[in-house]
Amino acid sequence: MVKFFVLSRFIVRFYKSNIVFLYFLVISHNFTMYFQKGFFMINSNTFSNFNSKYPIYADLHTHSISSGHGSEDTITDMIRCASESGLSLFGISDHGPATSSSAKPSYFQSLKLADRDRFGIRVLYGVELNIINTAGDVDLDDEILSALDYAIISIHPPIFKPYHDKDLSSAYIRAMDHPKVRFLGHIDDARFPVDFEYLLEIAKEKHVYPEINNGSLMPDAYRINGQENCRRILSICKKLDLPVLLSSDSHGKKNIGNMQYIFPLLEELDFPAHLVLNSDLSVLSEIIQ
Repeated sequence: MVKFFVLSRFIVRFYKSNIVFLYFLVISHNFTMYFQKGFFMINSNTFSNFNSKYPIYADLHTHSISSGHGSEDTITDMIRCASESGLSLFGISDHGPATSSSAKPSYFQSLKLADRDRFGIRVLYGVELNIINTAGDVDLDDEILSALDYAIISIHPPIFKPYHDKDLSSAYIRAMDHPKVRFLGHIDDARFPVDFEYLLEIAKEKHVYPEINNGSLMPDAYRINGQENCRRILSICKKLDLPVLLSSDSHGKKNIGNMQYIFPLLEELDFPAHLVLNSDLSVLSEIIQ
């Protein structure tokens, strides 16, 4: 009887202590998630990513190991990181096959079989298409594009030829007609000049939205005149009431969700919060449909 009493007390104490421990774990997890929504700590890099006016719930321009250059993380690695960073919607947009060492068309064709809900967040599968000439041709056929969630159209050297034209707006405009094209990728690069006013007016008519690319604004950015041209794009979009997509352009998981160099421009121009697609998942979901 005494042994039974002692054993009973031990079980009760063990139960209570574990309840306290589990409670501590829950509180710690919630605190960590709250903290990470303001500060991302990835690969020993820490960047502030909290802005109450422009909350970031989505990042759709990212590259996995399937993009080749500068990308070493798998899709699973990246989705896990996006979830831990507090995002609700995450998109993989690997480079089209014209990019050196990028995936072949069969990879993009197989994405329709990939899981859409992983690590507690919704996942989309798209592509960053290469516009390959002034005719607006891209590097995936329309049948494959139709099965993806979205496409970003971009110009990259040395894929686009010729790239000495004074105005490449028509190449973007023609490329907009391919299926699932929803976003204009880093049109801020002065190496590939466009008429911003004209291009963005046509984009609004076609329901295609420009991105503001954090990679173009970083101190070590290789694109030309990113600051000046992003400021110009935002000013025109504000006038046109045209929403923009904020993009990390993260190659691997290192910069997933990183918009820290975009926020100062938004604040400087008093850019309307309702025109930031990353802050309204309902609007963004409608665009992707």
